[in-house]
Amino acid sequence: MNLKMRRLSLQVLYDLVHLLNVSADAFFLPASDLAKSTRRIQLEKQLDNLSDKDLVIMGSVADGIIKSREVEED
Repeated sequence: MNLKMRRLSLQVLYDLVHLLNVSADAFFLPASDLAKSTRRIQLEKQLDNLSDKDLVIMGSVADGIIKSREVEED
């Protein structure tokens, strides 16, 4: 019976990860051990669906954010 419960628990975990669109690593590793945050992984999945033209726009937005931070620091 214990094995059956363990399988059920893994299925529940899988369903939660899929439903919430989060990395399963977030459940097992401390936040400091995660190479990429869940938000970053979600963003990468969204970027996978963009065209090359869309990616040019996103690159420009990222460049603008970085330049904006440099101006604020000066």
